[in-house]
Amino acid sequence: MAELFVLFPARESEAPLFGWRDRGTWEFADTMPPAFEAGSGATVAFVPGTAVTRHRVEIVARKPSEVRQTALFAIEDDVAEPVEALHIALGRPEATPSRDVLICSAADMAGWIASLSAWGLQDADIVTTHSLLAPGVDAFEGADEFLFRANGRAFALDRDAPQDLVRTLAPAPATDVHGDRLAELLGVPPSGPGAPTREAWLITLAEAFEAAEAGQVISLRQGAYAIRRQMNFSAVGRWRAIGALAAAACVLWLADVWMETAAYKSQTTELRNETLKIVNDAVPSANGNVSAALNTLRQQQQVAGVMLRPTIASAALYEALEPTTDAEIRSVRFDASTGNLVALVLFENFADADAIGDRLEANGLAVELGEARQSGGRVLGEFRIGAAS
Repeated sequence: MAELFVLFPARESEAPLFGWRDRGTWEFADTMPPAFEAGSGATVAFVPGTAVTRHRVEIVARKPSEVRQTALFAIEDDVAEPVEALHIALGRPEATPSRDVLICSAADMAGWIASLSAWGLQDADIVTTHSLLAPGVDAFEGADEFLFRANGRAFALDRDAPQDLVRTLAPAPATDVHGDRLAELLGVPPSGPGAPTREAWLITLAEAFEAAEAGQVISLRQGAYAIRRQMNFSAVGRWRAIGALAAAACVLWLADVWMETAAYKSQTTELRNETLKIVNDAVPSANGNVSAALNTLRQQQQVAGVMLRPTIASAALYEALEPTTDAEIRSVRFDASTGNLVALVLFENFADADAIGDRLEANGLAVELGEARQSGGRVLGEFRIGAAS
């Protein structure tokens, strides 16, 4: 839960507003509160919704390195600036390929982070206001902006926008409108109060942020602007007993990891020897040369017109893992229903997944990357290897 909230103004000439709770009562200031100058406590900064647009795009890419680039080019025709000058934040994946994304100027993003860093709040989260529009609300009056939801997509308009423009862009009919002035502009009775002052607007946003479910609000701190977490050991002296217990637990954990790693290496060696034996039995003329065996088996497969054999896929996998330092296979299984070889591989970082996939594709195989997760200090990823279409 955040302890300090910052409301960035819609106009550069205005000062930001800082808000925090003191014994349950909200306090506000136009300058950085001294109590938070050391960077203690979590911070969330709210940026104007008029500076951020929300889009719904189809993303079929599976590789992490391709998803962000695919989303950028999917909205290229909807924005006036070149995609190179934009920053994109991705919503959480859904059951369908459709996904919510937020777009803002990279210059604006850099400016917000520069301001936060100058205040010692470089690890603050950044959220746009229309990401916090309550479900079911059609329109809401904020301090400097009006928030709307039309066709399932939230957006913001400047509070000083012409009345005709407000009525044109507002959802029709707007039945749930909060704020007296906005309701009057739309010609409907208000369903509840708005937040026409900056203090009321900050409180409204903060409470909506704290009430949101995990992952529901899209953070703008993604990609090049992601928060870099650093460990702080300044309080170790006051926690010696706990530190000693943590150190003991760490030693036990390292020992467990070492034994597990040794077991993985042993299993990898056994699997490698077994695969070589299979290759030699299948293609004796290759004399243990995996590449030659792959070429022979691939030619036989093309002539026979059958699905990819597991021997080909497993041999190709070991060949693709060879250049990757300390890559280890945790398990291999063949899915007869799809003709795919499914392998769980342990490697150093997410970039290795793309490199391994590229080498498999270079050998003429189709590769689909499944789930990947952190396992200790390394990454455990799933590869589904099949015949190229």
